[in-house]
Amino acid sequence: MASLKQSLRKLGKNTQAVALRTTDRNLRLAVTGLAGAGKTAFITGLVNQLLHSGIAETSAQLPLWQVARDGRLYGVKRDMQPDLTIPSFNYDGAIKSLTTEPKSWPVSTRNISELRLAIKYRPAKGLLAKVTDSATLYLDIVDYPGEWLLDLPMLKQSFQQWSNTQLERKSVFERSMHFSAFSQALDSVDLASPADELKLQEIADLYQNVLQDCVSNHGFYYAQPGRLLLPGELDGTPVLALFPLINIDDEGVQSLEQSQSNSFYHTLKRRYKEYVSRVVKPFYQDYFAKFDRQLVLVDCFTPLNRGRAQFDDMKSAIHAVMESFHFGQSSLLKRLFSPKIDKLLFAASKVDHVTRDQQGNVLSLLTQLVHQSQQYAKFEGCEVETMAISAIKSTSHGMVKQDGREIEVVRGCELGQQQSVTLFPGEVPKSLPAADFWDKQGFEFINFAPATNQHIQRSNADFEHIRLDHVLQYLLGDKLK
Repeated sequence: MASLKQSLRKLGKNTQAVALRTTDRNLRLAVTGLAGAGKTAFITGLVNQLLHSGIAETSAQLPLWQVARDGRLYGVKRDMQPDLTIPSFNYDGAIKSLTTEPKSWPVSTRNISELRLAIKYRPAKGLLAKVTDSATLYLDIVDYPGEWLLDLPMLKQSFQQWSNTQLERKSVFERSMHFSAFSQALDSVDLASPADELKLQEIADLYQNVLQDCVSNHGFYYAQPGRLLLPGELDGTPVLALFPLINIDDEGVQSLEQSQSNSFYHTLKRRYKEYVSRVVKPFYQDYFAKFDRQLVLVDCFTPLNRGRAQFDDMKSAIHAVMESFHFGQSSLLKRLFSPKIDKLLFAASKVDHVTRDQQGNVLSLLTQLVHQSQQYAKFEGCEVETMAISAIKSTSHGMVKQDGREIEVVRGCELGQQQSVTLFPGEVPKSLPAADFWDKQGFEFINFAPATNQHIQRSNADFEHIRLDHVLQYLLGDKLK
């Protein structure tokens, strides 16, 4: 009887979810991006703006969001999330970080999380407008680590193919002070001999050090397996005792194929297969297949600061990730049985870190940066847009005189510093930089600390933003008519 009741409760929940999707009253928005793109800050700023919007509030903060501009938005509130096994997005903790002295940016995404908002509005068109004065769109915002995205290309690769792709990255790995130790440990192992668990873990730890160093200290992005950067619940498990064989040629591989099944070589092959089938594939199936809209945040400034190799690495990482997404025009039947992402937004984040006259350059650069991915998504029937935004504005703009002429500057507090700074961060290239560009670039894109805008009334949103209303109109506008 207990089992029957449990089955009926599960059926009821599934029926409710199906009903919401059938009537187009539920939208799942995925927010992602590579390391440092500002995913947590973006979601916090977006939710903050939404919770302070509606008829009871002023809508001056979101003038381009049509449902708010038309006075049809009754309000937005947080609701119980549908997925009880997924951690909740820590909105309250993020707000505390941003508004409590000393202010700091919210903790970066380290696991998947979710938050549901109920958006109540007055329909203006269609059947709903004829039968009701109010309707509710349930918006599920799903945040997940960009590092995990980088594993998606592994779905199409064998262990040897993956090892070969990592061999192509040897010049990147060699920048790390940990690479020599990893390479020597790998060379010291007879891969045809019986595997030793402690030795596998030792070499995997050395490889993990290389990846973390390349990402954290050298500004690279493309690191696999991504769970070695952010293990989540898999921390300490044997499936993460994994590393590529970057010192074996094809002839050597053929010889190792003849080794015993308990050899280092075959053990690594099995672990790679397990990692792909039990970590990467379920993540892809359980989450990506349920997304309706996808927002990809891109930090253009950090790789410009770092140099050509890091900028090219970011471009390659984005393209590899986007090839794995499931795009296509959506319909009610498709959303029920074969959901696809029908709208994709690439957004250059932290655009408040540059002067206003450079924001157009940022957008132009981003558009060219993701052009290849954009063409792929459009070919699959997905609507694609690019924007330059800031979910939480941390600077102010001004003009100063220099050598008898006025130049535009930004003002703000550098992260970790007390004093405000005023500077012209540099000119952002309008197009993908040529080889000689990097010899003469002179950027000073610094990390600014968050700043609560005291002139905004506390009954309204806590933060200023740049083009969040444009984001909302693009991603949600067609569902709120």
